[in-house]
Amino acid sequence: MLPRPALRPGVITGLILLACWLGWTTTSVAALGHRPGGDEAAVTALVDGLRAQGQLPATAAPLAIRLNTPGCDCVQDEQAWQQLSIALQAHGTRTLTLTTTAAYDLLVLATDGHPLYAGPLRPSALACGRSDAALASWLPALLTERSPPLFLPSRCSC
Repeated sequence: MLPRPALRPGVITGLILLACWLGWTTTSVAALGHRPGGDEAAVTALVDGLRAQGQLPATAAPLAIRLNTPGCDCVQDEQAWQQLSIALQAHGTRTLTLTTTAAYDLLVLATDGHPLYAGPLRPSALACGRSDAALASWLPALLTERSPPLFLPSRCSC
C-alpha cells in the first residue's frame, strides 16, 4: 500500500476557514427566520393601563389604536395611518386614535383583546423581514392568521 500524501498547511487553513464560514452563514440564515424581540411586558402594561383608564372600548371586533405623542406632527405617519386604517376597516377592524406618551406608534388588539402588534407605523423592511414594509399590505393578514404577536422595538418616527 502506498503512503498517503500529507496535506499542505494551506489546505488545512482553507478547510478551517471554510468550516468557520459555513457555521457563521448557517446561524445568520437561521436568525433571519426569527421575529425581532419586543418587550411583551411593556405592551401588556400599556394595554392594562389603557383598560384601567377606560380608553379601550368594549368591542367584539379587532381594534387598531394609533397612539399619538403630544407634539409629534409627522405627515408621513398620518399618511401611513390613513392607508392602514382603510385596509383594516375593510377587514372589520375598528380604528381609534389616542393621545398618550406610549413608546409605540400603533397597537393592534385581537377580537379577544390580546395584543397582536405593537410598534411603529412605518417599520423598516429589515425589522419585518418583508420586501414591502407597509403595514397596510400585511397587517390585516396578521388578524386572520393564528400567528404569534409581533412587538417591534419602539422608535421615534418623527
